[in-house]
Amino acid sequence: MKVSVCMIVRNEQDCIKNALASIPPDFEAIVLDTGSTDQTVQIAQSSGVIVKKYAWNDNFSDARNYCGSFATGDYILVLDADETLPANTNEIVNQFVLQYPKMCASVFIKNEMEDEIKTHRMVRFYPNDGMYLFHGIVHEQVYYKDAPAEFKPMNLTLTHYGYEQEHYDQKNKISRYLPLYKKHLEENPNDGYMLYQMGKIYFAQNDYSSAIRYLMQSLNIGEANRLYFPVTLVMLGYALKETGRSSEAEQLLVNFENDYPDFPDLPFLQGLLAMDTGNIQRIAPAFQRALAIGESAKYTSVAGVGTYKAAYNLGVYYEIVGNTSKAKEYYLSSATENYKPAVERLKFL
Repeated sequence: MKVSVCMIVRNEQDCIKNALASIPPDFEAIVLDTGSTDQTVQIAQSSGVIVKKYAWNDNFSDARNYCGSFATGDYILVLDADETLPANTNEIVNQFVLQYPKMCASVFIKNEMEDEIKTHRMVRFYPNDGMYLFHGIVHEQVYYKDAPAEFKPMNLTLTHYGYEQEHYDQKNKISRYLPLYKKHLEENPNDGYMLYQMGKIYFAQNDYSSAIRYLMQSLNIGEANRLYFPVTLVMLGYALKETGRSSEAEQLLVNFENDYPDFPDLPFLQGLLAMDTGNIQRIAPAFQRALAIGESAKYTSVAGVGTYKAAYNLGVYYEIVGNTSKAKEYYLSSATENYKPAVERLKFL
Protein backbone atom coordinates (compact mmCIF):
# COMPACT_ATOMS: atom_id res chain seq x y z
CA MET A 1 0.00 0.00 0.00
CA LYS A 2 1.30 3.43 -0.99
CA VAL A 3 0.27 6.76 0.54
CA SER A 4 0.64 10.14 -1.16
CA VAL A 5 0.81 13.24 1.03
CA CYS A 6 -0.65 16.23 -0.82
CA MET A 7 0.01 19.83 0.20
CA ILE A 8 -1.06 23.16 -1.29
CA VAL A 9 1.19 26.00 -0.17
CA ARG A 10 1.94 29.69 -0.56
CA ASN A 11 4.66 31.66 1.23
CA GLU A 12 5.26 29.01 3.88
CA GLN A 13 9.06 29.23 4.14
CA ASP A 14 8.97 29.44 7.94
CA CYS A 15 7.19 26.14 8.48
CA ILE A 16 7.21 23.91 5.39
CA LYS A 17 10.55 22.31 6.24
CA ASN A 18 9.17 20.87 9.49
CA ALA A 19 6.04 19.64 7.73
CA LEU A 20 8.04 17.84 5.06
CA ALA A 21 10.45 16.39 7.61
CA SER A 22 7.53 14.79 9.46
CA ILE A 23 6.36 12.80 6.42
CA PRO A 24 7.40 9.11 6.56
CA PRO A 25 10.18 8.40 4.04
CA ASP A 26 8.18 5.74 2.22
CA PHE A 27 5.24 8.12 1.62
CA GLU A 28 5.08 10.05 -1.63
CA ALA A 29 4.94 13.83 -1.10
CA ILE A 30 3.50 16.35 -3.57
CA VAL A 31 3.69 20.09 -2.98
CA LEU A 32 1.50 22.37 -5.09
CA ASP A 33 2.61 25.99 -4.92
CA THR A 34 -0.06 28.61 -5.63
CA GLY A 35 2.19 31.64 -6.04
CA SER A 36 4.89 31.88 -3.38
CA THR A 37 7.19 34.88 -3.47
CA ASP A 38 9.52 33.63 -0.73
CA GLN A 39 11.73 30.53 -0.50
CA THR A 40 8.90 27.99 -0.16
CA VAL A 41 9.45 26.37 -3.55
CA GLN A 42 13.21 26.16 -3.14
CA ILE A 43 12.87 24.56 0.30
CA ALA A 44 10.42 21.99 -1.04
CA GLN A 45 12.61 21.20 -4.02
CA SER A 46 15.67 20.76 -1.82
CA SER A 47 13.70 18.22 0.24
CA GLY A 48 13.37 16.00 -2.80
CA VAL A 49 9.57 16.02 -3.01
CA ILE A 50 7.46 16.49 -6.13
CA VAL A 51 6.80 20.21 -6.65
CA LYS A 52 4.16 21.58 -9.02
CA LYS A 53 2.89 25.10 -9.64
CA TYR A 54 -0.68 26.27 -9.93
CA ALA A 55 -2.31 29.56 -10.92
CA TRP A 56 -4.50 30.44 -7.95
CA ASN A 57 -8.18 30.89 -8.86
CA ASP A 58 -9.74 31.55 -5.43
CA ASN A 59 -10.93 27.94 -5.19
CA PHE A 60 -9.35 25.63 -2.64
CA SER A 61 -11.09 22.52 -3.96
CA ASP A 62 -9.75 23.07 -7.46
CA ALA A 63 -6.24 23.32 -6.03
CA ARG A 64 -6.66 20.25 -3.80
CA ASN A 65 -8.00 18.18 -6.67
CA TYR A 66 -5.26 19.35 -9.03
CA CYS A 67 -2.61 18.44 -6.47
CA GLY A 68 -4.23 15.04 -6.02
CA SER A 69 -4.12 14.42 -9.75
CA PHE A 70 -0.34 13.94 -9.47
CA ALA A 71 -0.63 11.39 -6.65
CA THR A 72 0.29 7.81 -7.51
CA GLY A 73 -0.49 6.30 -4.10
CA ASP A 74 -3.44 4.10 -3.21
CA TYR A 75 -4.52 6.70 -0.66
CA ILE A 76 -4.13 10.45 -0.30
CA LEU A 77 -3.32 12.15 3.01
CA VAL A 78 -3.77 15.93 3.03
CA LEU A 79 -1.30 17.99 5.07
CA ASP A 80 -0.97 21.76 5.44
CA ALA A 81 2.43 23.44 5.52
CA ASP A 82 2.01 24.56 9.14
CA GLU A 83 1.17 21.06 10.35
CA THR A 84 3.29 18.05 11.24
CA LEU A 85 2.62 14.33 11.35
CA PRO A 86 3.49 12.17 14.38
CA ALA A 87 6.40 9.73 14.31
CA ASN A 88 4.09 6.70 14.21
CA THR A 89 2.03 7.88 11.22
CA ASN A 90 2.96 4.87 9.10
CA GLU A 91 1.83 2.41 11.75
CA ILE A 92 -1.46 4.23 12.40
CA VAL A 93 -2.31 4.50 8.70
CA ASN A 94 -1.54 0.84 8.05
CA GLN A 95 -3.70 -0.26 10.97
CA PHE A 96 -6.59 1.87 9.73
CA VAL A 97 -6.41 0.55 6.17
CA LEU A 98 -6.33 -3.04 7.42
CA GLN A 99 -9.44 -2.40 9.49
CA TYR A 100 -11.28 -0.17 7.00
CA PRO A 101 -10.06 -0.80 3.44
CA LYS A 102 -11.15 1.73 0.82
CA MET A 103 -12.59 4.05 3.49
CA CYS A 104 -12.09 7.76 4.12
CA ALA A 105 -10.79 8.83 7.51
CA SER A 106 -11.06 11.85 9.74
CA VAL A 107 -7.95 12.78 11.71
CA PHE A 108 -7.38 14.87 14.83
CA ILE A 109 -5.93 18.32 14.29
CA LYS A 110 -4.47 19.78 17.48
CA ASN A 111 -4.24 23.57 17.55
CA GLU A 112 -1.67 24.69 20.08
CA MET A 113 -2.46 28.09 21.57
CA GLU A 114 -0.76 30.04 24.33
CA ASP A 115 -3.29 29.21 27.05
CA GLU A 116 -5.24 26.21 25.75
CA ILE A 117 -5.34 23.42 23.20
CA LYS A 118 -8.22 22.97 20.81
CA THR A 119 -8.76 19.84 18.77
CA HIS A 120 -11.03 19.17 15.86
CA ARG A 121 -11.56 16.44 13.30
CA MET A 122 -11.38 16.75 9.55
CA VAL A 123 -11.48 14.23 6.71
CA ARG A 124 -7.93 14.27 5.40
CA PHE A 125 -7.43 10.67 4.22
CA TYR A 126 -9.23 9.06 1.29
CA PRO A 127 -8.78 6.43 -1.45
CA ASN A 128 -7.07 7.69 -4.58
CA ASP A 129 -9.46 6.01 -7.01
CA GLY A 130 -10.90 9.05 -8.78
CA MET A 131 -14.25 8.79 -6.99
CA TYR A 132 -13.32 11.11 -4.12
CA LEU A 133 -12.92 14.83 -4.82
CA PHE A 134 -12.98 18.04 -2.83
CA HIS A 135 -16.00 20.33 -3.13
CA GLY A 136 -16.41 23.94 -1.99
CA ILE A 137 -14.36 26.98 -2.91
CA VAL A 138 -13.28 27.39 0.73
CA HIS A 139 -13.42 25.07 3.77
CA GLU A 140 -13.45 22.34 1.19
CA GLN A 141 -14.80 18.90 2.05
CA VAL A 142 -14.17 15.46 0.58
CA TYR A 143 -17.14 14.26 -1.46
CA TYR A 144 -17.97 10.87 -2.88
CA LYS A 145 -19.85 11.60 -6.07
CA ASP A 146 -22.39 14.28 -5.06
CA ALA A 147 -22.46 14.00 -1.27
CA PRO A 148 -20.02 14.36 1.63
CA ALA A 149 -18.00 11.16 1.87
CA GLU A 150 -18.67 8.66 4.62
CA PHE A 151 -15.69 8.18 6.91
CA LYS A 152 -14.33 6.48 9.99
CA PRO A 153 -12.19 8.15 12.69
CA MET A 154 -8.47 7.44 12.48
CA ASN A 155 -6.35 7.79 15.61
CA LEU A 156 -3.90 10.11 13.85
CA THR A 157 -3.15 13.54 15.35
CA LEU A 158 -1.73 16.34 13.23
CA THR A 159 -0.22 19.24 15.16
CA HIS A 160 -1.10 22.65 13.75
CA TYR A 161 1.55 25.20 14.70
CA GLY A 162 0.17 28.08 12.67
CA TYR A 163 -2.91 28.62 14.82
CA GLU A 164 -1.39 31.17 17.17
CA GLN A 165 -0.25 33.40 14.32
CA GLU A 166 -3.65 33.08 12.65
CA HIS A 167 -5.27 34.00 15.95
CA TYR A 168 -3.46 37.34 15.89
CA ASP A 169 -4.03 37.83 12.16
CA GLN A 170 -7.80 37.56 12.06
CA LYS A 171 -8.30 40.82 10.16
CA ASN A 172 -6.18 39.57 7.27
CA LYS A 173 -7.93 36.22 7.45
CA ILE A 174 -11.32 37.91 7.11
CA SER A 175 -10.19 39.93 4.12
CA ARG A 176 -8.95 36.74 2.44
CA TYR A 177 -11.74 34.37 3.28
CA LEU A 178 -14.93 36.36 3.75
CA PRO A 179 -15.42 37.10 0.02
CA LEU A 180 -14.96 33.39 -0.70
CA TYR A 181 -17.46 32.46 2.02
CA LYS A 182 -20.03 34.88 0.62
CA LYS A 183 -19.50 33.68 -2.92
CA HIS A 184 -20.01 30.09 -1.83
CA LEU A 185 -23.19 30.94 0.08
CA GLU A 186 -24.59 32.86 -2.88
CA GLU A 187 -24.35 29.65 -4.85
CA ASN A 188 -25.22 27.34 -1.92
CA PRO A 189 -27.43 29.29 0.51
CA ASN A 190 -28.47 26.18 2.44
CA ASP A 191 -24.95 24.93 3.16
CA GLY A 192 -25.15 24.52 6.92
CA TYR A 193 -21.44 23.82 7.27
CA MET A 194 -20.46 27.05 5.51
CA LEU A 195 -22.99 29.03 7.54
CA TYR A 196 -21.23 27.61 10.60
CA GLN A 197 -17.87 28.73 9.21
CA MET A 198 -19.26 32.24 8.66
CA GLY A 199 -20.45 32.33 12.25
CA LYS A 200 -17.11 31.02 13.43
CA ILE A 201 -15.08 33.74 11.73
CA TYR A 202 -17.31 36.48 13.18
CA PHE A 203 -17.13 34.82 16.61
CA ALA A 204 -13.32 34.98 16.43
CA GLN A 205 -13.61 38.73 15.83
CA ASN A 206 -15.93 39.15 18.84
CA ASP A 207 -18.70 40.23 16.44
CA TYR A 208 -21.21 38.15 18.35
CA SER A 209 -24.35 39.58 16.76
CA SER A 210 -23.16 38.55 13.29
CA ALA A 211 -21.97 35.21 14.65
CA ILE A 212 -25.36 34.55 16.22
CA ARG A 213 -27.15 35.33 12.95
CA TYR A 214 -25.13 32.85 10.91
CA LEU A 215 -24.94 30.16 13.59
CA MET A 216 -28.71 30.23 13.99
CA GLN A 217 -29.13 29.91 10.23
CA SER A 218 -26.77 26.94 10.30
CA LEU A 219 -28.75 25.19 13.05
CA ASN A 220 -31.99 25.82 11.19
CA ILE A 221 -30.69 23.78 8.25
CA GLY A 222 -31.16 20.88 10.64
CA GLU A 223 -28.19 18.63 9.84
CA ALA A 224 -28.11 17.21 13.36
CA ASN A 225 -26.23 14.11 12.18
CA ARG A 226 -23.25 16.11 10.89
CA LEU A 227 -20.27 16.60 13.21
CA TYR A 228 -20.36 20.37 12.85
CA PHE A 229 -23.91 20.62 14.25
CA PRO A 230 -23.23 20.19 18.00
CA VAL A 231 -20.12 22.37 17.65
CA THR A 232 -22.31 25.07 16.10
CA LEU A 233 -24.76 24.66 18.97
CA VAL A 234 -22.07 25.22 21.59
CA MET A 235 -20.53 28.17 19.74
CA LEU A 236 -23.96 29.78 19.52
CA GLY A 237 -24.37 29.22 23.25
CA TYR A 238 -21.09 31.02 23.96
CA ALA A 239 -22.07 33.88 21.62
CA LEU A 240 -25.38 34.29 23.44
CA LYS A 241 -23.53 34.18 26.77
CA GLU A 242 -21.16 36.92 25.63
CA THR A 243 -24.11 39.17 24.73
CA GLY A 244 -25.87 38.77 28.08
CA ARG A 245 -28.34 36.18 26.84
CA SER A 246 -27.32 33.27 29.04
CA SER A 247 -30.92 32.36 29.89
CA GLU A 248 -31.71 32.07 26.20
CA ALA A 249 -28.63 29.90 25.71
CA GLU A 250 -29.75 27.64 28.57
CA GLN A 251 -33.16 27.17 26.97
CA LEU A 252 -31.53 26.37 23.64
CA LEU A 253 -29.07 23.78 24.97
CA VAL A 254 -31.50 21.93 27.21
CA ASN A 255 -33.32 20.77 24.07
CA PHE A 256 -30.18 18.95 22.91
CA GLU A 257 -28.53 17.80 26.15
CA ASN A 258 -29.47 14.15 25.58
CA ASP A 259 -28.66 14.11 21.85
CA TYR A 260 -24.86 14.24 22.17
CA PRO A 261 -23.93 12.13 25.22
CA ASP A 262 -20.29 11.91 24.08
CA PHE A 263 -19.70 15.67 23.68
CA PRO A 264 -18.31 17.19 26.92
CA ASP A 265 -18.35 20.78 25.67
CA LEU A 266 -22.14 20.87 25.84
CA PRO A 267 -22.61 20.09 29.56
CA PHE A 268 -19.50 22.13 30.37
CA LEU A 269 -21.10 25.18 28.79
CA GLN A 270 -24.36 24.40 30.57
CA GLY A 271 -22.42 24.57 33.83
CA LEU A 272 -21.00 27.98 32.94
CA LEU A 273 -24.44 29.24 31.93
CA ALA A 274 -25.94 28.00 35.20
CA MET A 275 -23.27 30.00 37.04
CA ASP A 276 -24.28 33.07 35.03
CA THR A 277 -28.01 32.72 35.62
CA GLY A 278 -27.81 31.60 39.24
CA ASN A 279 -29.40 28.26 38.42
CA ILE A 280 -27.51 26.74 41.35
CA GLN A 281 -29.03 23.27 41.25
CA ARG A 282 -27.79 22.71 37.69
CA ILE A 283 -24.16 23.74 38.16
CA ALA A 284 -22.64 20.64 39.73
CA PRO A 285 -24.63 18.09 37.66
CA ALA A 286 -23.55 19.81 34.44
CA PHE A 287 -19.83 19.77 35.23
CA GLN A 288 -20.11 16.22 36.58
CA ARG A 289 -21.66 15.11 33.27
CA ALA A 290 -18.73 16.70 31.46
CA LEU A 291 -16.30 14.82 33.71
CA ALA A 292 -18.15 11.55 33.16
CA ILE A 293 -17.81 11.96 29.39
CA GLY A 294 -14.12 12.84 29.49
CA GLU A 295 -12.22 14.30 26.57
CA SER A 296 -13.81 14.08 23.13
CA ALA A 297 -12.28 11.94 20.42
CA LYS A 298 -15.02 12.76 17.96
CA TYR A 299 -15.91 16.43 17.90
CA THR A 300 -14.14 19.77 17.74
CA SER A 301 -13.46 20.34 21.41
CA VAL A 302 -11.52 22.47 23.88
CA ALA A 303 -8.97 20.45 25.85
CA GLY A 304 -9.88 20.08 29.50
CA VAL A 305 -13.65 20.54 29.35
CA GLY A 306 -14.07 16.84 30.10
CA THR A 307 -11.25 16.70 32.65
CA TYR A 308 -9.28 19.41 34.46
CA LYS A 309 -11.42 22.44 33.52
CA ALA A 310 -14.62 20.70 34.59
CA ALA A 311 -12.94 19.61 37.83
CA TYR A 312 -11.72 23.16 38.46
CA ASN A 313 -15.20 24.62 38.02
CA LEU A 314 -16.61 22.03 40.39
CA GLY A 315 -13.96 23.17 42.86
CA VAL A 316 -15.13 26.77 42.41
CA TYR A 317 -18.74 25.74 42.96
CA TYR A 318 -18.05 23.81 46.14
CA GLU A 319 -15.82 26.57 47.48
CA ILE A 320 -18.62 29.10 46.94
CA VAL A 321 -21.22 26.95 48.70
CA GLY A 322 -18.85 26.40 51.61
CA ASN A 323 -17.89 22.76 51.09
CA THR A 324 -14.14 23.21 51.44
CA SER A 325 -13.27 19.51 51.47
CA LYS A 326 -15.12 18.91 48.19
CA ALA A 327 -13.58 22.03 46.69
CA LYS A 328 -10.11 20.84 47.62
CA GLU A 329 -10.83 17.39 46.16
CA TYR A 330 -11.73 18.82 42.76
CA TYR A 331 -8.95 21.41 42.78
CA LEU A 332 -6.46 18.62 43.47
CA SER A 333 -7.89 16.59 40.60
CA SER A 334 -7.48 19.56 38.28
CA ALA A 335 -4.04 20.47 39.61
CA THR A 336 -2.71 16.98 38.86
CA GLU A 337 -2.95 17.99 35.20
CA ASN A 338 -1.03 21.19 35.94
CA TYR A 339 -4.00 23.51 35.50
CA LYS A 340 -2.63 26.74 36.95
CA PRO A 341 -5.90 28.25 38.26
CA ALA A 342 -6.46 25.10 40.34
CA VAL A 343 -2.90 25.17 41.65
CA GLU A 344 -3.41 28.80 42.71
CA ARG A 345 -6.73 28.13 44.47
CA LEU A 346 -5.20 25.32 46.51
CA LYS A 347 -2.82 27.84 48.07
CA PHE A 348 -5.78 29.54 49.75
CA LEU A 349 -7.51 26.42 51.12
